[in-house]
Amino acid sequence: MIDAARHFMPVGVIERNIRGMAAVKFNVLHWHLSDDQGFRAESKTFPKLTGMGSDGLFYTQQQIEAVIKYAADRGIRVVPEFDVPAHSTSWFAGYPQYASAPGPYSVERKWGIFNPVFNPTINKTYVFLGKFFGEMAHLFPDKYMDIGGDENNGKDWNANPKIQAFMKAHRIPDDAALQTYFENRLVPQVMKSGKNVMGWEEILNPR
Repeated sequence: MIDAARHFMPVGVIERNIRGMAAVKFNVLHWHLSDDQGFRAESKTFPKLTGMGSDGLFYTQQQIEAVIKYAADRGIRVVPEFDVPAHSTSWFAGYPQYASAPGPYSVERKWGIFNPVFNPTINKTYVFLGKFFGEMAHLFPDKYMDIGGDENNGKDWNANPKIQAFMKAHRIPDDAALQTYFENRLVPQVMKSGKNVMGWEEILNPR
């Protein structure tokens, strides 16, 4: 797993790691491309993701295609990770309307668990994410797409009266159940693009 979201690495460094992987027979590169500290994959549908969320450090779609081919030529798959609903500050730098608290937002300069999180109670969140993941599904040919799902502290959900009212109206008892609601709406959209979904253990809540 290469975390280019927190520690951006030029294409040449990614390719050097791929050569190292091939040398020791590793065959899956997990490419972490979005987090609080930066959004690293160009979206032509939503250009402000990198325009405002990357500090100018990102991979163009042409570069991504070249890395995928470089890896494939060496028997290595590339699985992308775009983290939602938390670890999402860089998403909101350009698109704060999908956050659970008002902006403005800017990329984080430190490490840790932060409050910004997608608003799971508004339909436009799922329209936005459906379009984004649909675009990335065409860019990344692997059958898997990682949607993250980890370390949501729920603070912005708990501080938003509209979200709390939504939870009460829909009998959603806690933040874990609300995240399950979010995942249950998002996952079918990602799968509709022909991908199997993977993520961190938080997406496995039994509700």
